[in-house]
Amino acid sequence: MRNILRNIVKVLPAGLIVAGIALSGCEELKFGNEFLNQQPEQIGVNIDTVFSKKYYAMQVLTKAYTTLPYGIPAGGKPKLGGDLLDALTDLSYSTCTYGGSRLLYYVGAYSAANEGTNSKYDFTNNSVWTGIRYAWLTIENIDRVPDMTSVEKDRAKAEAKMIIATHYADMFRNYGGIPYLDHAITVDENHYFKRLTVEESVAAIVRLIDEAAPVLEWRVSDSNDDGRMTRAYALGLKLRVLLFAASPLFNSDQPYLAGQASDEKLTWYGNYDPQRWKAAEEAGREFMESLAENGQYDLVQATANTEEEYRKAFRDAYFTRGNSEVLLSVRKNYKNNYASNFCDATNAYAAKQCPTLAYANLFPMKDGADFPADFNWGTPDKDPFADRDPRFYETILTNGRKYKGRNSQLYVGGEDRRTADTDGTGLLLYKFSQDYTEATSIGQVDSWPAMRLAEVFLSYAEAINEANGGPTAEAYNLVNRVRNRVGIGDLKNTHMTQTEFREAVLRERACEFGYEEVRWYDIVRWKDEEAFQKPIQGVNMFIDASNPTGFHYEIFNVTPNRVWKDQWSPKWYLSAFPTNEIDKNYGLVQNPGW
Repeated sequence: MRNILRNIVKVLPAGLIVAGIALSGCEELKFGNEFLNQQPEQIGVNIDTVFSKKYYAMQVLTKAYTTLPYGIPAGGKPKLGGDLLDALTDLSYSTCTYGGSRLLYYVGAYSAANEGTNSKYDFTNNSVWTGIRYAWLTIENIDRVPDMTSVEKDRAKAEAKMIIATHYADMFRNYGGIPYLDHAITVDENHYFKRLTVEESVAAIVRLIDEAAPVLEWRVSDSNDDGRMTRAYALGLKLRVLLFAASPLFNSDQPYLAGQASDEKLTWYGNYDPQRWKAAEEAGREFMESLAENGQYDLVQATANTEEEYRKAFRDAYFTRGNSEVLLSVRKNYKNNYASNFCDATNAYAAKQCPTLAYANLFPMKDGADFPADFNWGTPDKDPFADRDPRFYETILTNGRKYKGRNSQLYVGGEDRRTADTDGTGLLLYKFSQDYTEATSIGQVDSWPAMRLAEVFLSYAEAINEANGGPTAEAYNLVNRVRNRVGIGDLKNTHMTQTEFREAVLRERACEFGYEEVRWYDIVRWKDEEAFQKPIQGVNMFIDASNPTGFHYEIFNVTPNRVWKDQWSPKWYLSAFPTNEIDKNYGLVQNPGW
C-alpha cells in the first residue's frame, strides 16, 4: 500500500490539484448532472489556493464523490473486466470470454498474484485511495475557507466522512479487516498502515457514520443536490455494515479458514456474540424511527394494479433518479462501446450476462405461490414464464416477452438464441439494459442504486429474526411491504421458524436485488457453500406444436463449470491482497488460503 499511497500523493506536487480551478469563483457547484462533468485536473495549484474559496474547495469533495463504488460496467476500469458481480453467484452466468468471471473465477485462476486485474475488487485501485484522501483533505482543511458558513463546512465534513465510510464498508465486505487511513497522508510521513481487526474495522466505520449522520439532511431539499450524502443513507449504511459483521462469516465460534489473519482476528471476531445481531437490530430500529419522524422516503408504488404498473414501480425504484426509494445513487456516463452495448440485452456483443434457471425458479408466481419444484419441462402444460412475479420480467428477458417493439425469440433457431448450445443459459438480462440500444445509451447518465429503502426493510427484518430467535410481526410486515409493492401477497406461512424466515428473507433479497451487488455478499456472509457448489443450469426452448404451450424445454448444465463446484475452498469468501503489496513487508497480512 505504501507505493499506492505515494503515487496518490505524487499527483499533488504542490498540494492539491483541482479540476476546473480557472473557472469563475462565483459559480456554484451543482451535484446534479453537472457534477459528473468536471474538467481534468490541472497542475500547479497549492492547498492554500484550493481552500481559499468555496468553489475550489467543493471541487475537492466533488472529486471524492466521483470515486464512489459503481456496479455497472461503464468507462474507466470496470470491475471484473466488464462483468457484473452477480456473475459470480448462483443467480447469473457470464459468457464474456474476456471478463474476469471466466478468465479468473470460473477456472480458479484468481490469485493474489493477479488481484486487481479483472477482479471483483481492485485493492490497488488509485480511485479508492484518492477518494479517501480527498475526503480527508476536505475534513482537515474546509474550516479554512472564508466564504462558507459554519453549517456548510460541517455538512462538507459530514459528507466526506460518509465517502470514507462507504469506501471502507465496501472494502470490509471484500477483505475483512481493513488497512485504515485516518487522515490525509503526506509525502514525508511513514505510509505503513496495518490492517485493523474485524472489531476495530467495524468500530471505525460506524464511528464515521455516527459522527456524520446528525449533521446531514435526512433527504436533500434541493434537486440539484441529488446524489449527495444524506442521514437516511448514513443510517442505512450503518445497518448494512452491522448486519454483515453479525453474520456467521465473522460472528462465529470458528474462523472460516485457519491462518495468520484468523489468528490476529483480521477475518473474524474470535467468537460468537448474539449482541452483534442486537446491534444490527438496533441500527434498523434507529432508521425506522427516523423514517417515521421525517418521512420523505417510501417504496415506489404502482399507480394501478396491473403487471405493467407493478413493473414500472419496480423499475423506477432501482433505475430512476430522484425517486422516493433510492437512499444514494451513483452516476457515471456511459463512455465506451462495451458499456453502451451492455444496455442491449440481445446484442451479440453484449448479451453476456445470463440469468440462471435456478434464479428464474426463485421468483414466485404472481399470486405469491412458489414456482412448482416439480414442473414438467419436457411436456409442459403451461408456459413456465407466464404469470410470474412482476420483478421477474424486469430482471430476466424470456422468450416471447415484449422487447423493442417485438416479441423476443429465445427459442432454439429464434433471432435471439439461434442454436442450442451451452454458451449462455437461454435467458438474458433485462435489468439495467431494459430497451436501450447503443444509440440511445451512449452519453446517458444512469443511476446506480447504491442503496434502496427496500434493502433497509429486508435487512432489518433479518436482524429482528436473528436477534430474537425468530420473526416478529414487524419482521413479517417489512418483508410483506416489499412483496406488496409489486402486487405479490403476504408471506403465506405466518408461523415460520427462525431458519425458515431467514431463507424467506434471503430469497426475497435475491428477487428484489438481482444485479445490484447484494446476492454475492449474502451468500458470503452466511457462508453458503451450497450456493457455490450447485451446478449452473440453463434451459433450451424448442418449438413443439404437440405441446399445449407450443414449446418443450431441455435443462442443461452450463459449461465451463466453476472450479469451486467440485474443488470448494472457503478462501473464496474473501479476496486476496496483491502479492506485490504483501512482498513489500510493511505488515499487510494475507487472507487465509491465498
